[in-house]
Order: sequence, then structure tokens, then C-alpha cells
Amino acid sequence: MLLGLKRKRALFLINHVYQGTNPKYWEKKRKLLNSIGHAIGEGTKIVGPVRIYGKLQVGKNVWLGENFTVYGLGTVRIGDNCDVAPDVVCLTGSHEIGGPERRAGKGTMNDLSIGNGCWVCARSTLIGPLTISDSSVIAAGSVVNRPVDENTLVGGVPAKVIRTLE
Repeated sequence: MLLGLKRKRALFLINHVYQGTNPKYWEKKRKLLNSIGHAIGEGTKIVGPVRIYGKLQVGKNVWLGENFTVYGLGTVRIGDNCDVAPDVVCLTGSHEIGGPERRAGKGTMNDLSIGNGCWVCARSTLIGPLTISDSSVIAAGSVVNRPVDENTLVGGVPAKVIRTLE
């Protein structure tokens, strides 16, 4: 019960009191998320609001844009030096296909990993299980449901390789 209250308080502060890009709030938001069981690296900037239902592990010097959301109870891992634009959604929960009486069958929990140096552009949706390899770019509005190779730009619905990056 106390962890639930602590979690609600921390998210309230991040989402309502310390929301935005005021530099004096970066460290406070990082410490609040660490205090409720997430692992947020030094120099990471969280704009807020955020919604995190699963577990979040973020490396150093990451930018998490407004309305970053983790749905499901899986773990989202983000490497160092990444930029995650506004309105990015990570889906770590799903269902197996059930019978005709209820197609959303047994629930599943999936992890999602974003490598070092990646850029996830605005309004992208990432569907686990998923690995996005180092130095890749996810174009705005993409739906990514397959692994992304290193140094690759992907985009679209569903995301496809647009080109290899140098």
C-alpha cells in the first residue's frame, strides 16, 4: 500500500508540479522515478507528463518527451544518449488470440529494448517484444513491431526499412 501511495505521489509531482522543460526540475524528476523502482541514468531529462505502468530502465543523457507512455507490465530499456520525442507509446502487454467467445485470450507480458544513440520520433508506437538496435531512427508516426537493425531508419505502418545510416 505504501509503495502505491509513494508511486502516485511521485507521478503526480512529475506530471503536474515539475512538468515541462524547466532545467531546475530535471534532477528532481529523475530522482522521483528512481525512488519508485525505475532506473533512470544521470543527465536524463524527462519532460512529463509520463505514464509508466511497467518497469522503466533508462541510460545516461536521454531525452524523454512529453506524454511518454509505457502500457503493460513489461520492462522498457532505453540505452544512453537517446532522444524520445513527444507522444511515444511503448506497448509491453498483449494477449494471445482466444476462442470465438473472446478473441483477447491469455494476457502476455513483453519487454522492449532501445539501443544506445537512437532517436524515436513523435507519435511512434513500439510494440514488444521488440529490440531496436544502436544508432537507429524511428520516423514520426511509425508503428514498430519487428526488430530494427543497427544504423537503420525505419518508418511507416507497419515500419519498414527506409535506408541504412552511415
